[in-house]
Amino acid sequence: MNTYPSQQQMLFQCDHHMAHSMKKHKENAHAALKKAMKHKVRVETLDDEVFEGVIINVDAKYVYIQIEQEGSRGFYPGYPYPRPPFAPYPYNPYYSNVILPLALFDLLAVSLLW
Repeated sequence: MNTYPSQQQMLFQCDHHMAHSMKKHKENAHAALKKAMKHKVRVETLDDEVFEGVIINVDAKYVYIQIEQEGSRGFYPGYPYPRPPFAPYPYNPYYSNVILPLALFDLLAVSLLW
């Protein structure tokens, strides 16, 4: 038995001109970021977030930026001291290179750093 109403109620529909502008924004961002592959950039998003890293890939929807995280933001239980001989350098999840996918339509500004 289907309990859903037979008609769909539209909750939101993007304005046609806005949709066209967003599509052009995505295409322009894609073209610019494709040229900046393997360069270090600073990215600002519409949500006022700022990221720095190296562009490693760009596809039709996302730019992939490799950012380096370092330092410890909390306690991470590692190997007991002294370390076992088979793992002289345990993996630290707070110091690693992270690949961050960002949606192209969400980008506000991208600046080359070098």
